[in-house]
Amino acid sequence: MSNTATLHTGAWYGDEELTLNFPTGWEVEMLNQTDAPALSNAQIEQAFAQPIGTKRIVEIAKEKKSATIIVDDLSRPTPAYQVAPVLLRELTAAGIPKSDIRFVIGVGAHRPITKEEMAKKLGRDIVAEFEVTNHDFLSGDLRALGHLENGTPVYINRTVADADVKICLGGIYPHSSVGFSGGAKLIVPGTAGFTTMYYFHTFPQGRGPAVIEGQSEEPDRRDTIEMAADVLGLDVIANVVLNSRREICGLFVGDFIKAHRKGAQFALNTYRTKISETTRTQSDLVVINCYPLDADAIQLDKALAAFSYFENAYTIALYPATDGSCFHGLFDRLDYKRYLQQKIDRLPTVPSPEPKLGRPTQLHVWSEHFDRDDFYKEYPSSLLFRDIEQLIQLMSEKLPARAKVAVLPAAGIQVLMQK
Repeated sequence: MSNTATLHTGAWYGDEELTLNFPTGWEVEMLNQTDAPALSNAQIEQAFAQPIGTKRIVEIAKEKKSATIIVDDLSRPTPAYQVAPVLLRELTAAGIPKSDIRFVIGVGAHRPITKEEMAKKLGRDIVAEFEVTNHDFLSGDLRALGHLENGTPVYINRTVADADVKICLGGIYPHSSVGFSGGAKLIVPGTAGFTTMYYFHTFPQGRGPAVIEGQSEEPDRRDTIEMAADVLGLDVIANVVLNSRREICGLFVGDFIKAHRKGAQFALNTYRTKISETTRTQSDLVVINCYPLDADAIQLDKALAAFSYFENAYTIALYPATDGSCFHGLFDRLDYKRYLQQKIDRLPTVPSPEPKLGRPTQLHVWSEHFDRDDFYKEYPSSLLFRDIEQLIQLMSEKLPARAKVAVLPAAGIQVLMQK
């Protein structure tokens, strides 16, 4: 067995290769997902030609005057620039003028993204030609759409609510409270106001990660999302599934429930990662590479569930957090400008102590960009390291000469199952 592991890291910021070199004699096992090949351009176009549960977009948009496309932000690895041009062709073929087609970045309570980041997400040509704006969950520029049956008040971005055609362009990834992201999640919480978002995150029960259908008669958070989308009149979704190299391997266009469920089943099969009992119980070290959900500093939790499958192993999470932001306005109860000001006003950080290894139950995180103060605020019992080689060296002083290492190369999306 090899004692090295080569991984991808830094989604949106290079998507580079990272090679981990472990001591001679260590055995490295790569726990790869089932995976799937990338779609061709022709296959992407075919997904629009054969939508699931709806008419083709060009037919839906016929005789309509305006359209809004809601897109996820850089905290999600969705390469929207590969899909948006085909979607735009459908809308313009239906006769909607380009001046009446708008994009809204469904950031929810995340930070607004910059013009340069919009170009990364959608492509420079689209950003130059179309209106692209960030949703602001604290803005008063919202439409009130009443209350859902479970009491959730529905306030939605006005640009989204007022459009004749409403389309969500995002990705399907395991999610800790709605099973899988995608579907209508770019409506709630993506383009919802503070009140809607607060109710959504507080009152409906969650749906566990990678759970496709609800487990209760009471509406859960996925149900709440879909009830709100129904009230709004969401027309179509275009949802991608990615492989371990951040390539589109599935595209599901159509009804926000039917297309999403079909996409979620494909995602489950693609992200499925089988682990043997021996690996689960006898690994000395587990390394999770949080790619491709590794751009900002608030997505780390998405990959941490993987550690619960292993017994008594030391743990390392590879999480570059390249954009350096640890902002979530809903939970911090503040807007992004005040968050930035707080960072400026913060007292100088106390110099970092000499790095030391913790206990097997402690999380060891390698991150070049995760702000130290933000890290220990979010993960007070964990340990932050800047130098991956130094961290591996510290591990070598604790672990056996023939240590067994289990590596999850795309833990941000992998769904672990026992063989």
